[in-house]
Amino acid sequence: MSMLVALSLCALAQVPSRAPQTPKIAPSNDYVDPSLCARCHQGIAATFAKTGMARSFYRATPQSMPEALKKTGPFFHDASHTYFETIERVGKFYQRRWQIGFDGTDTNIEEKQIDYVLGSGNHGRTYLHLTARNTLQQLPLGWYAEKGGYWAMNPGYDRLNYQGSTRAIHYECMSCHNAYPRIPASQREAGAEARYAAPLPEGIDCQRCHGPGGRHVAAVGRAGTSRDEIRSAIVNPARLSPEREMEVCLQCHLETSSRLLPHSITRLNHGPFDFVPGKPLGDFRLDFDRAPGKNEDFEVAGAAYRLRASQCFLKSAGKLRCTSCHNPHDIPRGEAAAAHYNGVCQGCHATIQTAAHPPQQDCIGCHMPKRRTDDAVHIVMTDHRIVRPPPGVLLADKPEKHETFANSYRGEVVPYYPATLVKTPEFEMYVALAQIKDRSNLQAGVQQLSGLLAKDQPAAAGFYAGLGEAYRAAGDFAKVISCLED
Repeated sequence: MSMLVALSLCALAQVPSRAPQTPKIAPSNDYVDPSLCARCHQGIAATFAKTGMARSFYRATPQSMPEALKKTGPFFHDASHTYFETIERVGKFYQRRWQIGFDGTDTNIEEKQIDYVLGSGNHGRTYLHLTARNTLQQLPLGWYAEKGGYWAMNPGYDRLNYQGSTRAIHYECMSCHNAYPRIPASQREAGAEARYAAPLPEGIDCQRCHGPGGRHVAAVGRAGTSRDEIRSAIVNPARLSPEREMEVCLQCHLETSSRLLPHSITRLNHGPFDFVPGKPLGDFRLDFDRAPGKNEDFEVAGAAYRLRASQCFLKSAGKLRCTSCHNPHDIPRGEAAAAHYNGVCQGCHATIQTAAHPPQQDCIGCHMPKRRTDDAVHIVMTDHRIVRPPPGVLLADKPEKHETFANSYRGEVVPYYPATLVKTPEFEMYVALAQIKDRSNLQAGVQQLSGLLAKDQPAAAGFYAGLGEAYRAAGDFAKVISCLED
């Protein structure tokens, strides 16, 4: 049990006057089998099935893992002196790792079945093992699409003392790499171990962007239902306000940092999969950033974060959104993609015709170039921050940065999104909680949160547990007890 879970339980046990905060009960508009969507929307379903989102999570089979069928021999990880190999037996795959002992024979052998694959393969694939407790573990060796495809260690594993094959796939990982899974009721509280009930969904489905489909399917099947009633029973992002529409994308593409910060905090009265398109994202979570000038890393899940820093976005007054360029149902590839995206740029910049900037150039290749990411150094992606061409060789290989407590961010954690929230006492408590969650601004956060709790005495036990965890991190164990007994 984690310290945070222990503190939360202790707080609930010792402070009966504070009502426990439980996740909201799922609305009657439940999620349905996504195959029902394809019955009426065959064309959209067919094109969406080819997108990276639809292929984001799936079972490991010979058809879904063609890279594993190519006999390339073992992969040697020099830093840990370890060999890896993907093995197929009767249609099932296993990742085997071993070292060579002093006598020349295999030693320190571990072999785990590959049950699921996370990642479409457009950029890479990560292999997952399903344990007997219905938890998911990330296996160390991954596959990357760059350079025609090759094997390399997953982010965080390219080191001597990597954590083996025990890294858990938490709810936060699953919430953006798949449709919403079913989870046991006992595993929904904050800090609970991520466990998944079978069967797991396979790929992001329609309802991640359109909301639960139960009412919509029922309306379609009910005699006499009008077209307007059918439409109103499902969320169409295109009919939302610009802010609500873009939040459908921001739920997964707004990560300000994959490093310790934290980049967001889910509100204490919500479970991990409670966000529903059309509802304000700020009602579900609050997003945070580093101090200005400390946020230059180019990271995998930050496309919308980078876009929002662009002058094109800032000057568009909400007109430039993700869907200005991307049709999530049908994403173009190759030359068609370049023509499409350049056409979007020229829709606003058709008059730029100077000697220094002749017309008909590759706008995207120049101002939104592909770059190697800083947090997953084997992945090359489009940088969505629209700028003048940055200097340097953007695709050059780079070593993996190993984050430690000593080199992680230290400074103020700044509220980032939504920017228009009223500065209520509860909001200020979340801001204080963000300072201490990853120890980025520990001492200041402890002072802020302790003062707010003493003044406002909120009912939510999570704030007290957070302060207790901060005192533990600061080595002040007497105040840990005092905090929970108060």
